[in-house]
Amino acid sequence: MAEINFESISKIYGENIKAVDDFKLTIKDKEFIVLVGPSGCGKSTTLRMVAGLEEISTGKILIDGKVVNNMHPKERDIAMVFQNYALYPHMSVYENMAFGLKMRKFPKKEIDSKVKDVAKILELESVLKRKPRELSGGQRQRVAMGRAMIRSPKVFLMDEPLSNLDAKLRVQMRVEIANLHKRLQTTFIYVTHDQVEAMTLADRIVVMNNGIIQQVGTPNEIYESPRNIFVANFIGTPQINLINGRVTNSYILLENGYQLPVSEESRKELEAYLNKEVTVGIRSEQIELIDKTDKDDSILCKINMIENVGFEKYVYLDFGGVEVISRHIGGVKLDYKILYSLKIDNTKISIFDKETGYSIS
Repeated sequence: MAEINFESISKIYGENIKAVDDFKLTIKDKEFIVLVGPSGCGKSTTLRMVAGLEEISTGKILIDGKVVNNMHPKERDIAMVFQNYALYPHMSVYENMAFGLKMRKFPKKEIDSKVKDVAKILELESVLKRKPRELSGGQRQRVAMGRAMIRSPKVFLMDEPLSNLDAKLRVQMRVEIANLHKRLQTTFIYVTHDQVEAMTLADRIVVMNNGIIQQVGTPNEIYESPRNIFVANFIGTPQINLINGRVTNSYILLENGYQLPVSEESRKELEAYLNKEVTVGIRSEQIELIDKTDKDDSILCKINMIENVGFEKYVYLDFGGVEVISRHIGGVKLDYKILYSLKIDNTKISIFDKETGYSIS
C-alpha cells in the first residue's frame, strides 16, 4: 500500500513567499498522478517535500497513514528520478544501479540478481560496464529509473525526467514510463510543465499555478470541463479559443457580432448572467470551416496562416477581427483567397465568468 495524503501543505520562503499554498490531495495506492503547471508554480517543491528534500512549513504529509514530516528521506521508502539523471560519473551503469543496495548492506549475490533483472526490463544488459558519459540521453534516463526501481520502493517520484531529451526520445520514454507503472503497480508522482506528457501518462492530473491547485481530474475532465480560464488555456494543443461576449435570452452575442446559440443544457446555468459579460472557450476541433453562406448571422472569415502538423492542420482565422484556430482534418479546400463561414459546436463549449475566470457552464 502507498496511499499519500496531503493535509493543507504549504511551503513558505523568507517573508511570507508561498511557493506552495494549502495543497490538499489524496493519492490512491498505485495511482499515476501528474503535477503540471508553468515554471515556478510549486510542483517541484511539492515533490521535494514528499521526498524529504524540502522542509514542510505547515500541514502534514502522510504515507500509508503515517506522518512523514520529520522522517529522514531514506526512511520514507521512496525513490526519486531527477531531471539531470544524477548518476555517479566515475561509476559504471552496474555500479550506479547497485549503489543503493550496497549502502544498505544487501548480499552481493542478491545485488547482482536484482541489477541484472532490472537491466533486462529496461534493455540495459549490453551497457552495464559503460560509464554514464558513454551513454545516450535515453540510456542515462533508463539507468536513473533502474537505480530507483531496484529498491522496489512504495512511491516513485519523477521530476521533469524527460525535459533533457529530444522530441522523438521523449515519446519513446513516455511509453516506457507508462509500461513501467503497469509492470510495477506502484504509486507514481510525476512533475512536468509539458501538458502532452500530463495528458498521456496520468490517471489524474493536478494543475497548479502560483503554488495553488487549480483543478484535479482525469485528462478528459481537465480537457473537456476546465474549472477556470487558466486551466482551459494551459491544457490543450493548440490553445483554446477565448472570446468575450454578452448573454442574451437564446444566444451569446460575441464581441465580433457573431450570435452563438446557447444549448438547452446551458440555458438554466446562464439565467443569472442575462445581459452580463462572459468569456467563451471554444476548442479548435469544435470549429468547422464551411463554404461561404449568405445567412445574416454568419461572419465571413479569411485564413491568416495554416500550420501543417501532419495528418491535421491548424488553421488561424480572422473571425470578424478576432483570431481563432480551427483544427482541420478534411472537408473544404483551404485557400488564402477564399472567404469561409464557421460552424461552432455549441454543445461542448466552455463558458466562464469574465470577472472571476471560473466556469459557469
